[in-house]
Amino acid sequence: MATAAAPSVHNAASWRERYWHNWALATNHLEDGVRRLPRDRALQHRYIETGPGAMTICVVIDVDHPLAAIKAFESPADHPKPSWVAEGPTGHAHVGWWLNEPVTRTEAARQAPIRYLARTAEGLRRSLDGDPAYTSLLTRCPVAPDAEVIWGTDKAYSLRELGTIHTPRQLPRKPERSHGFGRNCTMFDTARAAVYGLHDPEQPYEEWQRVVMQHCHAANSAFPEPLPFSEVTATARSISKWVRSTFVSKKEWHAAQGRQSGVVRRAARDKRLQEVFG
Repeated sequence: MATAAAPSVHNAASWRERYWHNWALATNHLEDGVRRLPRDRALQHRYIETGPGAMTICVVIDVDHPLAAIKAFESPADHPKPSWVAEGPTGHAHVGWWLNEPVTRTEAARQAPIRYLARTAEGLRRSLDGDPAYTSLLTRCPVAPDAEVIWGTDKAYSLRELGTIHTPRQLPRKPERSHGFGRNCTMFDTARAAVYGLHDPEQPYEEWQRVVMQHCHAANSAFPEPLPFSEVTATARSISKWVRSTFVSKKEWHAAQGRQSGVVRRAARDKRLQEVFG
């Protein structure tokens, strides 16, 4: 009986091939800030953008304690074998897994894959005791000239394959508890709940979009590490379009809320009557 071949070991050439960002943020020293550079020049720097804009092509966890590589590759482990581990001078490291399909975080993206991505990344962070403050914007470039890297599997994973026993069933709802990719979901939920009852179909769309944008920025400002402006804008546009195409007016929204509250109250009353009188 034939058996499936084990995934081969990842390497620098394969990493460069999978990193298809043409203009990436990069720097050699974080305190000097970042610049957007052509791909080949960006790959020569110590730190590079994890993916092309609002596309997630890999999951990276920042492990801020010594012996991070041993933790990443220990066996048995409750997380899949990483694609690479890029170490710093103190033993801290960025641990990365390639995705077999990118996850889009633009205004046209569905929220379900973004939530799944956020939950998956949080599970990996918990498994490795990673830094919750890491924003996933920049990572140690494993193909930089002075990089200290340990290569793992050449396999690219689906989000389902990256699930661990630590993957949460749902994301935190409070901004102060949201980090990583979970901030996108929290901002989306917070802003849309705030603007549903404000929609007026007679209002020009540009003005309506500005209202949504203000609520998105307000939600983003509550995070310890706010999201980039581009992601806030994409979320605001997504909410604006969906609400404009779905809700007719503020009056209809509030009427629907009233009907829903009435249904809940009647259900609670009937349940109580059943308990008392049988």
